[in-house]
Amino acid sequence: MENMKILFYNGSLRMGGAEKILVEVLNGLDKKNKEIDLLISDNVLGENFFEKELPKEVKLNYLISSDLIEKTKFYKSKKKNIFYKLMYNYYMRKEQKEKTINLAKFLKDKKYDVVVDFDMGLSKNIDLVDAKKRIAWIHSPIDSWYRKKDKIKRLGDRLKKYNTLVTICDDMKKKTEKLYPFLKDRLIRIYNPFDIEKIQNQSKDLSEITEEKRVLLKDDYIISVGRLDNYSKDYYTLLKGFKGAKERGLTEKLYILGEGEERKLIESWIDELSLKNDVILLGKYRNPYPWIKNAKLFVHSSRFEGLPTVLIESLICGVPVISSDCPTGPSEILKRGEIGILYSVGDNKKLEKGIVDVLTDKNIYEKYQKLSLVRAQEFCKTNSLKDIEGVLNGDKG
Repeated sequence: MENMKILFYNGSLRMGGAEKILVEVLNGLDKKNKEIDLLISDNVLGENFFEKELPKEVKLNYLISSDLIEKTKFYKSKKKNIFYKLMYNYYMRKEQKEKTINLAKFLKDKKYDVVVDFDMGLSKNIDLVDAKKRIAWIHSPIDSWYRKKDKIKRLGDRLKKYNTLVTICDDMKKKTEKLYPFLKDRLIRIYNPFDIEKIQNQSKDLSEITEEKRVLLKDDYIISVGRLDNYSKDYYTLLKGFKGAKERGLTEKLYILGEGEERKLIESWIDELSLKNDVILLGKYRNPYPWIKNAKLFVHSSRFEGLPTVLIESLICGVPVISSDCPTGPSEILKRGEIGILYSVGDNKKLEKGIVDVLTDKNIYEKYQKLSLVRAQEFCKTNSLKDIEGVLNGDKG
């Protein structure tokens, strides 16, 4: 039997939910009778966190050089100045050109049985790929990151070129069906795969945490995990809700684990709200699970999501959860509020009340703690990987 040739594509191997799931999928697939190429757009030196976790059978290639990406980042950081803004736009176009040229070179004379566009970043160039079957993964609601109707329409036209479109939760599948009724028969739902045993073992591994920082693990604290980007993660509401809970007698601190371009903005809000002694920005960790496991409570404040990975990871760690009821994912994960507390996006008062209720009522706390571990089992990787193998083999979609 001839080996199945598969091409996976993704934008980066940086620290992120989609990247983490990509690596989980690649590690979980049965490699027998498969030849797997992985194309990554951005080669970001020092930030390709998941490169070391790729299975040895996967052949990795980058499309955009690290030198070019560093120049673009430099001009982006100063783009308030008109000259630097023009240079930033120039290097962005140059990145796109380099990506297209290198993609065409890589794909020359190659034929695949399946191409998996894991972040839909290949959609503009999908015609360059000679593949019998095309699959795209939709990780978040399309109308949350494409707000202009003409862009949403153009993406829909490109998605017509795929045989199967994987959405990662039922709510997202319904939203995508409503947005693109003509794609309804191509849409399927597959939950992200989670290696529960691995996550629980990693939650006990403190090797990445310095002795100085381990002291923080012994404190009573609430945790939030995500990129430092207020537009999508809504840290201002998180900080306002936390401040309100402090004013009602809460003694726990707030740790925020993650990094991003808006760190200084978030630090300014911490100062503005007089929370400097109560909020700690931990930075980025390859293994976030010890921080999650030792938290009293996990709070998720996003304005929009796909199927938030960290929410499920918190359930796996047995930590009670409070989440914004954003589209899509949290309500589905928490079974419409049965497994944890949901609050309306941007409502810091309801968030404040949820924090206080969970942390001051032992019965509520223990109820959500027990339910979280039960719900987590439903996201075990076995079922998801079986479904993914089915899609690759043509049994689904």
